[in-house]
Amino acid sequence: MKKVIKTFVIFMIIPLIFIRCTGRNNSLTVLQLTEEIAITEIEENVFLVTHSFPWPGNSLVLVIDKKNILWIDTPYTPEATSLVLDWIQEEFGSRYSITEINTGFHIDNLGGNEELIKRNIPIYGSGLTCELLETQSMITMTKMLKWLKGVENEKYRNTYSDFKFYGPTRTFDINEEQRIAFGSDEAVIYYPGPTHTYDNLVVYIPGKELLFGGCMILSSDADKVGFIEDGDLHEWANSLLRVEKRFDSIRVVIPGHGNPGNSALIAHTKEIVNASVKRTGE
Repeated sequence: MKKVIKTFVIFMIIPLIFIRCTGRNNSLTVLQLTEEIAITEIEENVFLVTHSFPWPGNSLVLVIDKKNILWIDTPYTPEATSLVLDWIQEEFGSRYSITEINTGFHIDNLGGNEELIKRNIPIYGSGLTCELLETQSMITMTKMLKWLKGVENEKYRNTYSDFKFYGPTRTFDINEEQRIAFGSDEAVIYYPGPTHTYDNLVVYIPGKELLFGGCMILSSDADKVGFIEDGDLHEWANSLLRVEKRFDSIRVVIPGHGNPGNSALIAHTKEIVNASVKRTGE
């Protein structure tokens, strides 16, 4: 659902711009770090990071308690990731320990890993993600570069033409559910099967009843599955059924692109996927 801006006030604290956006049902604070990076506090201590480079992609920063911050996925680039990390330190101080989870091998899942590694931030991800980075990432990047035609996309082509990928630093068997404890809460990392890619994970935070679905979940305004060459269209809906079965209390769902929602986004994604499967079979 698009947010309708009724009023806005800009406070310039270089380089940050704060904008108050008022929607129909709630009030959200949007922090515009740069023209390409926006941070939206969707609820207390839960921050949606949207990096448009060039397509808007979501990662999620959660302040779990007074000691721990969890970051799920990264912006597209190390430079954007560095800006968000600087904001985290300025906003919350240096006493926090940051943990990162990569939910897949695409650049909108882990393009910022190089900066995280420089700052000694642990990065959790599956062994399959590392394998796909080695065997598939450059093939996928070549396809992406073909989409970025024209003068208006020159800066993206320049960035991505020689992009260097870095995988997660703490790997696990994708078929074994992982739990990372943070005080009284935890992050549950679950693989339901192939979807948008063969390695897409979901992350569930029980204390917040929040599911980060990443690119296996489509936003409410999506009407097509998008790029599917790295995944399995025919298994996608079955994998989503497993997500629903595994987590029966989901209040908030974060898609890889677009606005957050509730569990209806899972049903919506299944509808889009099933319609696409039907079209391919016709």
